[in-house]
Amino acid sequence: MFAKKMFLLLLYLWCVCKADYAFSAGDDDFRQLREQISTAALAELEGTGTPSIQVAVRYGESLSFNGAFGLADVENNVQATASSRYRTASVAKWFTATAAMKLVDGGLLDLDAPIQKYCAAYPVKFYRITTRHLLTHTAGVRGYLDYDELVAQISDSKELAKLNLRRLEEEASFYRRYTDITAPLETFKNDSLIFEPGSNWMYTSFGYRLLACVLEGASHIEYRQLMNDFIFKPAGMESTVPDDAWAIIPGRVSGYYLGRDKSIRRANMRDVSENLPAGGYLSTASDLVAFASAFNHYLLPESVKTTMLVPARVVKLDIDTPYSWRDAMPNADKYGAGIMLFSKYEQGMIGHTGRQDGGSSIVVLIPSKDLAIAVMTNAKGWNGYMDFTMKIKSLVEKYYR
Repeated sequence: MFAKKMFLLLLYLWCVCKADYAFSAGDDDFRQLREQISTAALAELEGTGTPSIQVAVRYGESLSFNGAFGLADVENNVQATASSRYRTASVAKWFTATAAMKLVDGGLLDLDAPIQKYCAAYPVKFYRITTRHLLTHTAGVRGYLDYDELVAQISDSKELAKLNLRRLEEEASFYRRYTDITAPLETFKNDSLIFEPGSNWMYTSFGYRLLACVLEGASHIEYRQLMNDFIFKPAGMESTVPDDAWAIIPGRVSGYYLGRDKSIRRANMRDVSENLPAGGYLSTASDLVAFASAFNHYLLPESVKTTMLVPARVVKLDIDTPYSWRDAMPNADKYGAGIMLFSKYEQGMIGHTGRQDGGSSIVVLIPSKDLAIAVMTNAKGWNGYMDFTMKIKSLVEKYYR
């Protein structure tokens, strides 16, 4: 126990020295906030067992805090830094949705036209699907299947053999490196819709893979180039890149799985190139808050952003219920068009979360305060999305009242 506490103390001192900071308040305020965020981050490391955590705070045009704590690579004892690259997971959906709305704003994309107008690779279905449906997860496109549950429901040997073959083909896509947007559609493009578009809601990364095909057709620009030109360069996101399993990418962290008993193991192998538009990027917390700030100020006009902030289903918020990590999971009550709505925590607060083999992430934006906070970890199984992020928010707001 003594050795562990000594390690955490040394880690704290190292992290405070290595973190990158800019602060608009007085030096004493800055020093105190830096220490408080550092202490909170180290407590999160010890309390949850996650290997590392990266935090960035942006207030207006100032990067108020940018630091990392813990180990980017446990096996080789490599410290995480502010420039370490983590998996964004589903935070990428906010990027892709914003690119779609830029095309809408430019008159290149009609939200209510059939998607086959732009993506001929996806077959026509019985019901008409629009880009609006894809953005809001109301298209009826399926998501990942629970094959164990499906197998348990089938007794016919031939049908079971077909299902097992399909399972192998779909799981093989997790380990294949894709270099284009349309090839990953093969996994699901011939499947029937699970509901009539617009009649229900189901969160699905497959719909955002299809959305990327729509964007390419509407813009006549390859998806990766489109994202660089329309999102990453304008927002100043210099560290955000596709998570290419074959590439040598400086600063890429090692990924882990975090158990309920705080044990960690290597993350399941997953090549996320098939899921690039929905969750296939590497980034930094500072890039995520740069994106949030750009979204708040200039990436889109207010009228277009308003379209993205309408939830699929409107319910009365139960603000008296305890805050929970489950609030970080998307559902119809708090999801617009590529954006999660966190009004339970603060009126107008938006953002997105991500969870994937080897990583968990969250970025939140409070437009009225011009405040953005991002947290990234290199472990699936970390559940501090809302609790830890709101602790950071509370600390920061003391200095910006």
